[in-house]
Amino acid sequence: MLEVIIMAPSARRRDWLQRVLQGRPGIRVAGISPTFSFLRSLMSEKIPDIVLVDLESVPDFDLARDWLQELTELVPVVLLAVAPDPAVFNRLVQAAGGAMLRVDASPEQIVRAIEAASTGLITFDSSLIAESETSDELSEELTSRETEVLRLLAEGFGNREIAARLEISEHTIKFHIRSILGKLGASTRTEAVTRGFRAGLIDL
Repeated sequence: MLEVIIMAPSARRRDWLQRVLQGRPGIRVAGISPTFSFLRSLMSEKIPDIVLVDLESVPDFDLARDWLQELTELVPVVLLAVAPDPAVFNRLVQAAGGAMLRVDASPEQIVRAIEAASTGLITFDSSLIAESETSDELSEELTSRETEVLRLLAEGFGNREIAARLEISEHTIKFHIRSILGKLGASTRTEAVTRGFRAGLIDL
């Protein structure tokens, strides 16, 4: 049973999100919070499996960014956002588990994102990746195999797991990853995954 805490400043949104999750198989609402401060007090008693954060009416988004950074270090976060935010996007990618959806996401999208985040996957609505962040041109197009490897990296798999899934050697996987980093102009796997999302190469 996945335990989820809902954080939403708007009472209307809190009620709606609670109704979305109530009765869903395998999901239990473990708490509801109107503020990040109250959320912290709830989590001091017990860390949930997922935190669902609604940013529709957050009064201070700069402060929210600080809270989100702290939060993603503790638990996967499913975020409902009103506009693109590269800093938040990067933070969720680095957390290797979570989601960034629009505030008008459907109940089904929210539930799927929660289930995916609980397994370490990351899910994003492509419209929430800032346009300025998607305009980077690749120095060279990825091959179909490199794209497969990049997508598995985005799902959090290690070299050995990727090699097993694609039925090729770990040495070949390392070769592909070096090529991916070079073509994307990235220095780390996390940066490569981030650039892959921005370039539209990954769609989870």
